[in-house]
Amino acid sequence: GIVSILPCLWLLSPFKLGNFRGRRRRLGPCRCPIRSPRFGVTFALVLVPVLPAMATAPFSQVRQNYHPQCEAAINCQINLELYASYAYLSMAFYFDRADVALENFSKFFLRQSHEEKKRVEKLMQLQNQRGGRIRLHNIMKPNRDNWESGLKAMECAFHLGKTVNQSLLDLHQLATVKNDAHLCSFLETNYLHEQVKFIKELGGYITSLRKMGAPEDGLAEYLFDKLTLGNSDKN
Repeated sequence: GIVSILPCLWLLSPFKLGNFRGRRRRLGPCRCPIRSPRFGVTFALVLVPVLPAMATAPFSQVRQNYHPQCEAAINCQINLELYASYAYLSMAFYFDRADVALENFSKFFLRQSHEEKKRVEKLMQLQNQRGGRIRLHNIMKPNRDNWESGLKAMECAFHLGKTVNQSLLDLHQLATVKNDAHLCSFLETNYLHEQVKFIKELGGYITSLRKMGAPEDGLAEYLFDKLTLGNSDKN
């Protein structure tokens, strides 16, 4: 199991355990000097897994005015953008299914997935330019595989877009606090404006679909796919 392969840390826990060594005794709480005088809770020592510490990366000679918190936040933003790309990719190939067959919905979300990947590459390039170290994390899978309808997918993409935007705003605020003018300029030039435009675009699509009667009216999404997304310059 996880405990067998990872280093462990002794923690205090309010669970009753038996003794780990010595002669056999009746199971009961381990005696511990830490007790709650009010509630009389006896704490026991338990093992929990702890991830091994990362080896300290050598300091980069190009690093200047780049706070470790900004470096860590960039890595978190990379992970979030990769998740967004993953989610849009799932949407794209849902609408590409033979039993869904909304071709331009598929193209729209596939394009967004590719755009997110490009944004990730820019963040990675920035990390190297500033002398930071890229730390990749596990990417969560989307919480669904069936996106139900074009309207539902647009709504999910809308909320995800706002989540990404809020993360960018928090990163910009952190860069401001740390007096990192380069990072502020980088975010303003490459990310914030584009993200606001994307949210506005999605908001308009959601309004149009609702006015057309989606998702109850299946013809509405078909017409939206052909006439709106199909005539888009981007598609």
